[in-house]
Amino acid sequence: VVGLVGSEMCIRDRICGTYHTQLPQYAQFLTGDEAMADLTWKFVAWYYDQMDLIYAPSESTRQELIERGIKAEKVVLYPRGIDTRRFAPDKRSGYFEQLFGVTAKAKLLYVGRVSKEKNLVVLEDAYRRIHAKHPQTHLIVVGEGPYWNEMQGRMRDLPCTFTGVLTGDDLVKAYASADIFVFPSTTDTFGNVVLEAQACGLPVVVSDQGGPRENMLPDKTGRVVPGNDSGALADVLHEMLSNPRQRKAMGQAARRYMEERSFDAAFLKTWESYRTISTGEGFKWVAGF
Repeated sequence: VVGLVGSEMCIRDRICGTYHTQLPQYAQFLTGDEAMADLTWKFVAWYYDQMDLIYAPSESTRQELIERGIKAEKVVLYPRGIDTRRFAPDKRSGYFEQLFGVTAKAKLLYVGRVSKEKNLVVLEDAYRRIHAKHPQTHLIVVGEGPYWNEMQGRMRDLPCTFTGVLTGDDLVKAYASADIFVFPSTTDTFGNVVLEAQACGLPVVVSDQGGPRENMLPDKTGRVVPGNDSGALADVLHEMLSNPRQRKAMGQAARRYMEERSFDAAFLKTWESYRTISTGEGFKWVAGF
């Protein structure tokens, strides 16, 4: 049974769960109150400490839980992959030109929730600097969220397109028809969009905080920049935009890397992990955040 924040599966009488949303960080971003983040951490640690086994989507998330008092042997990684047949470079087309009139030479793409905790202010500031040096760039934001209207207002003087939510073939074409994927978030435990972008042949730029950096090969399939540093992000984007040959090589390497992380391979590893647990001394799955 798949729920809003996790999965639930009854096996016997012990407890196993997943953790994949950084609630404390979200609490701090949305309230601006460190005390609220600390209180949320206390709840999260209390909740998960009752479990016998916890699945984390990335090593950084695993270490974070351990630092908050969860025993290391309780927290393990679970594999995740991407449908490399669906997300592929050959889906590239004139998608943005045909539907949104975007004819820019280079298209920067963000896909995800349009909310402040995704560090979109950092992306805004970096893009302002980039556009001054590379006026033929265009920022495309795919998704919706509580920051959507405000971000549109802040970017109204720059070439920036807000597509809203895209799904199915439209989403795949959007990835494949862009040139660089930019994901400035420091609060994601995994960042599946980073896999999707690389599978479509895009070099990626991610922050050095959270799980997304574990889903790419630094300086091979993209670049890692310090979190919350718009200057560093702008510098890296300037370098990539100034070197099309390097950018193309990174995109090709990204595709090859994702072929090693196919959905089929990840599913088999996950299934084997679940099977091993289910034959153990009785486990019960509960919803995870």
